[in-house]
Amino acid sequence: MIRLRFPVVATLCIVLLSAMVQTSQASAQEPDSKVSTNFQANDFGLWSNSSLYGQIYNGSTELAKWTQLWCTGWDDPTCANYSQLYEDLILRTCKIDTDRSCIDSLQVNNSNGQLEKLTYYGESKSKIIAPFTFKATKLTPETKIPGGGGMSIWKSASANSDGTARYFASHVLLRYRSTCPEGHPRSDCTIELSDFKGSVYPVKIESGGVCREFTLTSGECVNSLNFTGAERVGLTLRLDKNLTGWIFGRMQNADFSVDSLDADNNKIRVEGDVTLVPELKASVPKVDVAKDVVLEKYLKDFYTVGLSGNGNPGGGSANWGGTTSTNYADFLAAPNTDLLAANFDKFKLFSAFEKYLVPFSPAANNNGVNILRETNSIFWNFAANAYAGNNACSADKTKLHGLVVTNAPIYEQGPPAFVDGSLNYRVAGIHTNVDGSLFKGRYTYIVRSETARCYYGFSSAPVEAKVEVVSADNSNQVATVLVNEKDGFIKLQADNFTFSSPTIRIKLAQGAAITPSKPVQPVAVKATKLPKQITLTCIKGKTVKKVVGTSPKCPAGFKKK
Repeated sequence: MIRLRFPVVATLCIVLLSAMVQTSQASAQEPDSKVSTNFQANDFGLWSNSSLYGQIYNGSTELAKWTQLWCTGWDDPTCANYSQLYEDLILRTCKIDTDRSCIDSLQVNNSNGQLEKLTYYGESKSKIIAPFTFKATKLTPETKIPGGGGMSIWKSASANSDGTARYFASHVLLRYRSTCPEGHPRSDCTIELSDFKGSVYPVKIESGGVCREFTLTSGECVNSLNFTGAERVGLTLRLDKNLTGWIFGRMQNADFSVDSLDADNNKIRVEGDVTLVPELKASVPKVDVAKDVVLEKYLKDFYTVGLSGNGNPGGGSANWGGTTSTNYADFLAAPNTDLLAANFDKFKLFSAFEKYLVPFSPAANNNGVNILRETNSIFWNFAANAYAGNNACSADKTKLHGLVVTNAPIYEQGPPAFVDGSLNYRVAGIHTNVDGSLFKGRYTYIVRSETARCYYGFSSAPVEAKVEVVSADNSNQVATVLVNEKDGFIKLQADNFTFSSPTIRIKLAQGAAITPSKPVQPVAVKATKLPKQITLTCIKGKTVKKVVGTSPKCPAGFKKK
């Protein structure tokens, strides 16, 4: 079966190795040389085309000796032999009831606050990838791979506040990966669904001008707009049941449901309010690094500890290409070094640079493969990955377990960890906004009821939950919490907590199951035989009396007749 296994990345993986560190070319340190990093909230990215690509390793680990492949489809003879192939499929809209692996519907709230079902307007120009059936191998069962096209555009019946037409773009992408080991027969090839992600954002449609992002098949230009911050979005998808694991993302007040369509497909709905996520950057002059014990240790460890253990803090001891520094002395001598956050443990990177982090808005970029749009840092997006822990309750790969969303700049991509009887989830971010006000965190965790009960060994009786927000110094924060259970899912929400590195701690409790008492059976009562009643007739002159009893006697002056 297809399993989600790898987290979503921001850029297209054309080769297997990506740069851990980028260092500008120079031979000696300059007075203004800096070490920098950033945490972009828009790292989900947008793919401009559906595509099929890969490599042949040619028996070498050297990138220069690999052969790059670009394929029109799985049956393209150019790609008959490969070491790895990736297929990035942008899901198209569902046209008829029997369509599968497609976008069922999109809803956005109108000026009255009610969710409105939008009308499909058009699709971006893109390579069209036909559906394909991957034949069974020794390691992989027969797999039906859907087709892919371009991003879809949806129109609202209501207008923007300035009276212009209101449009939204929907980008939902599935990535399949097939691997064929070098020197092995084709029967050893595997295929899996490795990435799943989606986003919705407002756009404007223009008949002319510069198409900064993409063009519709009609020839119209599509350029993105910013969310106002008041939008609520609901996206419904028809997807293969082999999409399993956890959904995580950027939204708030979320709702989530999974309903069976047929034996092989689910209808998945994700709904939530858009959310502001501060995007952070930091830049420190290298001459000042030695003044910060924490930062200096982190950077030195980068060049000595490397990627051992859990991959922290970095991998600077390896030469990742170009002019990348290979030791700490080279690093200090190089003019500028950028640590790419996507390749690090973000929590440790955040801790090292925390005091230097400030909000920023990344510049828009379109390299013909990926689109990064400039935003006001308000988003509505999600992705999915498989659970990588060792708890069997979350590791069950037969279902989607739930959804985790937050407005925290740094968060764990997966479900809360079950530790010492609590479900713990870490987030991190700056303490204050640009204007000096406190940045308030928001977090929603929706988990399948049976998954939550599995953690604790609970029965199907109602569950009580307690949500705590614990600061880095172990002090408890006061936060607004919401807990409810509906349609087979438990929803837990914590709002208005502060940063920089709090842990959301969830404790579930369940009272002893009430055993219904047995109904009281009626006790059979044995009938009692009453004494025989005797009637006696008594007379006195012309007066006659009847006396009844077990031993009747005539009154004085009367005689028995």
